[in-house]
Amino acid sequence: ANSPFDCEQGVARRSRDQASGRGLDEAHFRALGGCPSGNGQEQPHGQTMNSLLWTLAAAASAEVVRLGYFGEAQPFQVACARGWFDTEDGGDDFQVVCLPQASGGFVVSKLDEGDLEVALLGSTPAAFAVARGVDIKHLYVAHEKGSSQGLLVRPEIQSPPDLDGRTFGTPFGSTAHYHMMYIQTLFPDVRFDIIDLNGLNPLDLYDAGTIDGAFVWGGWIDGLVQRNATMLFPAQVLSDWGKPTFNTISARADFAARRPDVLERVAGVIARLDADYLDDASTRWGAGAGGFVADVAAAYGASASPTQAELDTAAAGLSYFSFVSPDTMQGPDYLGGGIAAALKATARFHLETNTVAAVAPAGTVDEDAFYAATTSAQSLADGLASIPASVLDTAGTGVTSIPESADSTCSGTVDLTATTGTLTDGATTSYSNNLACEWRIASGGVVELTFTVFRVWTGDFVEVFDGSTLVAKLHGFDRAWPPLRTTGDMTVKFTTDGVTERAFNYLLTDGWSASYDAEALVCAADHSTCGNGKCDTVSGLCICDAGYGGADCSLASCLGTMTSSSQSGEFRSSPTAPDRDEPYPNSAECHFVADVGTSFGYVSFTVTYDVEPTFDFVSVNSGDVTWARLSGEDTATILVPTTDGKASLVFTSDSRGRRGGFSATYVAKSVTCASNADCGGHGTCDDGGTCVCDTGYGGLACTVPHCLDGAPKVTGESMVMVSQAPGEPVPAAADCTWEFQAAAGRSVRVVVETLDLEPYRSAAKEGDMVVIRSTGATDIELTSTSFQKSYDIASSGISVSLETDRNDVGETYTGLAATAYAVDACPVVGGECEEQGFTCEPTSGLQGPGCYDGGRAVGCACDLTGCPEGSFFDESTGGCEACRPGTFKSATGPTPCEPCPKNFYAPESGAAMCCRQGWVLVDGFCRQCGQNVGAYVLKGARCNAANGTTVATLEVKEHFFRFSPESTSVYRCPEDDDACRGSSPGLEGYGNGLCKTHAHGPLCMLCRSGYFRNSKTKEDLKAVSECVRCDRIGEQMKQLLTVLLMIVAWALVILGIRRLRSRFNRQWFEAVLIQFVYFAMTMSRFVSIHQVPLPGFSQLVMRALDVFTFDLSSLHSIAQCYRTYNYFHFLMLATLGAPALLLVFIVCAVVRAVARVVACGAPAAPQNALAEEGAAAEAVPLHRRVAAAVRQDLGGVLSKWMLLISLFHSAICCAIFQIFNCTVKYEPFDRKFLVSDYSIRCSGPGYEAHKAYAIVCAVIYVTFPLCLFLVLWRPRRLAAGGEEQRKDPRHVDDGALAFLTNNLKAEYWWFEVLAIFLRSLVTGFFRFKADVKISIVLCLIVTIIHRTFVLQLKPYASSGLQHVVEALMRFALSIVLLSVCLVGDLIEDSKDALWMVTLVFLLNVASLPLAYQAFVSESYRGVARRLQAHEPVEAEEVEELLRSAHAEAIREDVRKRSRQILREAFDGKLRDESWTYFTGTLLALEGVWAPEVHAEEVLQWHVESMLARAKKAGGDGAIDAGAVERSVDIVAGPLAATLTEECLSPTAAFERLRRAQPPGGAPITLLRVYAEVLKPFFELDDQHPQKLWHSRKENPVLHLAALARNKSDQISTSLANLHSPPKSPTSPSSFSLSRSSSGVSSARSLLREASDPDDVAPTREENLASGLAKFRRAATKIQIVRAFASAREPRRLERFVDLALIAHDLNQQAQARIAEAAAKVLDEPRGADVVALKSFDNGTDQPALRSAELVAFKDKVGGAALESELDASVCVGALHDLANAAFPAFKKALEKLFPPGTEGVELECAADVAIKKKTRMRAKVDEYRREAKPWPRAEKLGDCLRASVVVAGAEQVVAAYEALAKDDIFKVVRLKNKLAGRVKPFNLLVNLAFQPPAPPGLAPLIVEVQIVPKAIYDKQKASHRLYSIARASNYASFSGKKTAVDTAPEAADDGGDVEAPTAVRPGRHAEVARRPSLMSLPSFLSWTRTSTRPVVAPAPAPRLDAPT
Repeated sequence: ANSPFDCEQGVARRSRDQASGRGLDEAHFRALGGCPSGNGQEQPHGQTMNSLLWTLAAAASAEVVRLGYFGEAQPFQVACARGWFDTEDGGDDFQVVCLPQASGGFVVSKLDEGDLEVALLGSTPAAFAVARGVDIKHLYVAHEKGSSQGLLVRPEIQSPPDLDGRTFGTPFGSTAHYHMMYIQTLFPDVRFDIIDLNGLNPLDLYDAGTIDGAFVWGGWIDGLVQRNATMLFPAQVLSDWGKPTFNTISARADFAARRPDVLERVAGVIARLDADYLDDASTRWGAGAGGFVADVAAAYGASASPTQAELDTAAAGLSYFSFVSPDTMQGPDYLGGGIAAALKATARFHLETNTVAAVAPAGTVDEDAFYAATTSAQSLADGLASIPASVLDTAGTGVTSIPESADSTCSGTVDLTATTGTLTDGATTSYSNNLACEWRIASGGVVELTFTVFRVWTGDFVEVFDGSTLVAKLHGFDRAWPPLRTTGDMTVKFTTDGVTERAFNYLLTDGWSASYDAEALVCAADHSTCGNGKCDTVSGLCICDAGYGGADCSLASCLGTMTSSSQSGEFRSSPTAPDRDEPYPNSAECHFVADVGTSFGYVSFTVTYDVEPTFDFVSVNSGDVTWARLSGEDTATILVPTTDGKASLVFTSDSRGRRGGFSATYVAKSVTCASNADCGGHGTCDDGGTCVCDTGYGGLACTVPHCLDGAPKVTGESMVMVSQAPGEPVPAAADCTWEFQAAAGRSVRVVVETLDLEPYRSAAKEGDMVVIRSTGATDIELTSTSFQKSYDIASSGISVSLETDRNDVGETYTGLAATAYAVDACPVVGGECEEQGFTCEPTSGLQGPGCYDGGRAVGCACDLTGCPEGSFFDESTGGCEACRPGTFKSATGPTPCEPCPKNFYAPESGAAMCCRQGWVLVDGFCRQCGQNVGAYVLKGARCNAANGTTVATLEVKEHFFRFSPESTSVYRCPEDDDACRGSSPGLEGYGNGLCKTHAHGPLCMLCRSGYFRNSKTKEDLKAVSECVRCDRIGEQMKQLLTVLLMIVAWALVILGIRRLRSRFNRQWFEAVLIQFVYFAMTMSRFVSIHQVPLPGFSQLVMRALDVFTFDLSSLHSIAQCYRTYNYFHFLMLATLGAPALLLVFIVCAVVRAVARVVACGAPAAPQNALAEEGAAAEAVPLHRRVAAAVRQDLGGVLSKWMLLISLFHSAICCAIFQIFNCTVKYEPFDRKFLVSDYSIRCSGPGYEAHKAYAIVCAVIYVTFPLCLFLVLWRPRRLAAGGEEQRKDPRHVDDGALAFLTNNLKAEYWWFEVLAIFLRSLVTGFFRFKADVKISIVLCLIVTIIHRTFVLQLKPYASSGLQHVVEALMRFALSIVLLSVCLVGDLIEDSKDALWMVTLVFLLNVASLPLAYQAFVSESYRGVARRLQAHEPVEAEEVEELLRSAHAEAIREDVRKRSRQILREAFDGKLRDESWTYFTGTLLALEGVWAPEVHAEEVLQWHVESMLARAKKAGGDGAIDAGAVERSVDIVAGPLAATLTEECLSPTAAFERLRRAQPPGGAPITLLRVYAEVLKPFFELDDQHPQKLWHSRKENPVLHLAALARNKSDQISTSLANLHSPPKSPTSPSSFSLSRSSSGVSSARSLLREASDPDDVAPTREENLASGLAKFRRAATKIQIVRAFASAREPRRLERFVDLALIAHDLNQQAQARIAEAAAKVLDEPRGADVVALKSFDNGTDQPALRSAELVAFKDKVGGAALESELDASVCVGALHDLANAAFPAFKKALEKLFPPGTEGVELECAADVAIKKKTRMRAKVDEYRREAKPWPRAEKLGDCLRASVVVAGAEQVVAAYEALAKDDIFKVVRLKNKLAGRVKPFNLLVNLAFQPPAPPGLAPLIVEVQIVPKAIYDKQKASHRLYSIARASNYASFSGKKTAVDTAPEAADDGGDVEAPTAVRPGRHAEVARRPSLMSLPSFLSWTRTSTRPVVAPAPAPRLDAPT
């Protein structure tokens, strides 16, 4: 009857109701083999259970695979619902059962136990499991957390600080727990509690106020949100901050090896589902019924038929996660290595937060390889290959049920008195949560319990007790347990946790059933029923062999309690333990009792253990006291006292992570030790038989190198407490306790000698601490960061506990060392000893004298002899004597001097304290060497003396210096010098004794006589200096050669820049070089004067800058080899060098000028670049020519000197400020030295005198920029005050200071001067009063101000240069900021300084390419390139450049392009849009055309063409005044108006020549007249003396260079035009276009030749004239004296005149071509017919104005007074309106006559041209008024409406005219045949009477039609364009500032319509392009210039009705 079924009766009794699904009927039972056929004998229990399990598996159609998942929405849940994981192929079939889980911690335990085969596992529990050795494999990444988890808190918690003092929940061991711990580390000052939610409902706890929030997921998030909780930290945020979390799908390693096909199927199906979910095109995931989301909702919400709300919740839940595509998952970021690395990093965090003992199990060699082996993409790859995407189209089984636990019937305690019976949890499907069921089986004999079914999840337990002795503690799923027996009553307890176990689409059957027999048979005496044990005949129970358990000793594992009653024995956790191949179970609890009897007082256990460190333990107990807890892997011998003759071992394991177990032997002992050999080699055996252990060793036998949990209580005077032996780590997970008891009436003082533990973090409950406990008092917690040296406890008994966590995170700590003392207490609390009648007597020992009140000293007057600290009362002398060396006394009183503790020293007598190694005794106190504290500067000192260090024996480190043996100030030597060698024991540790050979003086900075200081660079790139003999010439030459090479390098750089072909490139690179010199000069001096300790590489860079900027301070030391030389000499050289250099420059200039003028015979170059080059030298005295040459050379000399002074201004200022740069006051002499020269003390008369001189120089040089500012400001002030303004925006000539303003925008001309001033401040100005640190800070402020100006104002005209300056300023600011950090000791570590400085240098250097890119993309370069490529440019671009440093270059480029356009227009190759661009954009640039220059610069290119035109117009014969007048327009063109203004008209010149002509002299030709006209422009006017010194009365020094500048500009202009394409020399204009560099001299030669007639014999009059000429020359010599004062401004012309003259010249040629074309037309066969068309005029005027009523109206209104106004307004307006109305009919009529497309005929009749403008009509009417035409004069306007007919040739001319004459609508009233007359404009101008047919009622109108041959028309178009430019005499008239009518009246003829161009504003190119051209072509064609031939009256015109 011991089996669940009664075999003997032949009927099987069911242990449970058959309906439960968990019991077996009789047939099933017999099929299992529970009863063999026929014999009725019971089978062994183990065999029966195994058969039962086998039958359960066989009964199923497939193997059940349990897959755990969490309550989160996941795509794979669809496969759980539809059965897609399952296979039924007849082979290895399996069924995957999906089981929801509470948290990752439970999942790890179930995987480790075998409750689950596969599970979803968070990254935190996964890492936790791997680190603890749980053997699992990760085969898939289910998701990344995203926002699916988070910390939800109450609404009032708004920020992390609000978490303080709160309580939050999270499931421990989960990813949420991981993030919660991370939050604690992020905010260490915010303290909050975390509780474990495993098995708890956070919603209930939140409602109850137990927690203020929770870090949870899934439905709990929704529930908390419904309670108004808000998410403070989403998981995604914490992941982004460096702690990523994700979920893997993991499997037990043994299962993965056994069933890879299952994992392949699972991974493949999940991958297909995830890929489909990530596919935006998929339609399966809608939140509707029947879709995939419905299955997810069922799993997510635990409802087989989810509601729509649950569907929506599931869909939202899916969206919270970030899923990974299967392809990406196989890559290196995930299963290919990324997951393993992330898990290791998470395990590392676990280690740091003390939740694991190590990152990997003990013995792991390669952690990376270990973690990599836990992940594999193979299952995923195989699954994708074997599982098609079509699996998602299978219908599957669908969701049928979600059964869960909750139907157990057991509760409370049940007493069973029946002899036999059954026990069960009572559930029909699955047992309930939170059960606490108990059964008590009464028996007087043996009770046996046999389990029939056992499926108990991890976390739930069945416990069996024999009285109070544990028999077994059981759990497991489908486990086969042996029978259990007790003697007497048996108690069975069943407890479950709060975790609900559920299944998905599977009938979950768990629980247990057992039967009992209260009258079971005892064991067989022959031991046959005890298997691996023996029968105890007394108790009737089996005593199992070591490692076996169970009633029959069949279980190969310990179980419950094992007792051994022998004096020695063996215990094991398993038969082969410790054996990792057979690890012990999780959640184990085994007790091993050694019952040795009361005759033995001790038991010695020798334990060999291999248990999971800090999680599983082997405890050594005696009674209720735990003496030791062993964890990890080791062997230990523990001696413990017995309690009632017993001692025990207790083995416990937690729910996960297993190792090999333990084995132990024990032996009983009577005493602790009999000899020292019994004390483990680490102690001695005293006379009482007790081991006295060495320091740090624990246990009664001194066998453990650290403290143990228990120790014997100590009574007496003191107790020593040490945590571990020397060299050993602090024990992990320890709870060491020491107990001390003082005598009654006494208190305890704990003196802490050492407390070096891992820092304790109370909020996270991590770290180590010591706790002092006493009865009735608050615990005192001691941590390494907060403890006192002693504690007085108001109690006679205390316990001290050392509590440590799992690990020290790789650190090593020395632990705890303390002593507890028994001390006297005052009898009355708070009382005074003497007042209470007590006498205080001194006592010995560290506890000291006096009375104690509760352990605290009170005001007892216990001073018997009152010896001060450091002395004692010597009875032999009767006084206080100093404590001897090696002893000390720290307080005043009668106590004796005490010896110093170990490793502490008192090297001098009279010590008040002892100092440890590394400290020095100074003034009675210990001062730490290597630190600067207050007045004790000991950072450069070492305290390594054997018996302690005194001030006299201080050792000085290398690179440090001490002035005297009494000094406690150790100073650092300069960084770039290695003369300070330091000291060592036995050597002199101060003064020159610290210096290397040949060095001496303060800080070893001086060299002995015959030596000089030589700088060099060591291998580590650090610059150092050493003293070298003066006879080592090679070392001197190296320094001199460096300077020489730098000079050569400078010369090559300058030469290279000068050789650049582009002037822009030259200017740009020169400006960049200057700015770089400014930067290098300033920064190198800044670093030098402030002694910035830059690290190696950067120090080398700064020394390179020193060399680059000619820092000659390195040559000071060399100079000392030859003469006495110091800083004072250098100061004089630096300050007087500039004026001396100026003097040298002046002398050189004078010598050069004299050599050029006198020695070489060369004439002095005139100051005016356009003065006569060939003037006779004798006209000017020699001294004047020398003076002029000197003045010219001085300009360039002064400019160069100014440039050099500005470049080296920072260096000069730095040399001056060095005199204020003194060291700190060096103790003990209170002396300062000059940093630049330590041979000079900053005191004394010599220093003060030179300091006064330096102050004067500082005032001069610092205010030097102010002087420059005033010089630059003066001409600008004068200009602003009314001086004539030039059109050039850069007209102010800065002379020698031009280099300061050339590269700046005009409005920021002052900026470079300000920059010079600011740079001077940075180079040491503030050292005048401030120390180094304050000076650097002030320099930082100045640098920021300077950089702000640069960034905000952007003062540099070149954007590229602006970028360069910005980069350099950024670099400078970086250097100053680094200096602040280095000098201010913000960066102390040299390595930090090195990488930081290097990084800053590299980043700044990397920014320089940006400046170069700006140079490449410079606006000027782009504009110039487009101009050269004949591409259009924007006016805004050019206008901007005209305000830049490249103004002159861009002006010349525009002018050059404009000349090319005129040539293209002349050649007929210019498109209309190009001409519009030219007139609307290029000609709108006032800054290009309006500036005035010397007239020679303009006219030199046009003299040849003008003289050629004059010769052609006048011939070689004599002319009269009329011919001269008529020639003006032809010869002078646009220059005519200027000639009139300058009183140089040709008519006046003719009159002068005529008056001066001698009788019979050469005839006056037109050529001579114009030569006479042009001579004054070239200073060839004989009426005035030579003007060689055209100089304004301005500053005589600063404008010397300006006199040479014009010449330089002219040369530059000439050179720039050398690149112009060569012109054909066939025409005079080729010279004006080609711009030959010999223009001036060629022009003068031509004028001289033209003005001098051929030589003839002089007449008397000529002789008289010759005498007068000599007289005039004499007068000229007298007037030369007044040359400097009688300045006259030379004649100037606008640049526009140059372009107008070119256009005029080309237009003249164009007119000639038109005449040639007209001749060719007339030579055609029908040319004679054209000639036959005679001009006539029948006198018909505008009919509409021939009205008596109109005259009457005029008379009525105002008569003659209003004639002009009525003409200009009423009449003109009426005609214009009539023309507008008639235009459509007019155009229609002409198109009828000349249809479009007619061969040889084109009609030009556009509205904007055909209708004459009112302004032109009024102008013409005004002309008629001046001609006294009768009123209304507007009736003479015959071209109010006009058109042009362009024909092919003469035949078409005649045909067109005949067509007009024959037409009924038109009547010819006037004909002007200018083609036959061969006069401009070479056309037929026909006036016609036109009666508009529509609209009706319009008056007749006289219109005009021009008939012109096409060959003429095309050339006239070019002429028209050229004329539109040539007709303007200046830019103002061209741009519309003066009307065209006023400036060019010849344009206003009877047919002209020259519209004045509207003034164009810069930057309005788009508007210009839409405006009409300057002059319409038909208007130009109708214009006739006044001809020189007489006007012939036209032939009589026929009547209107007469035939043609």
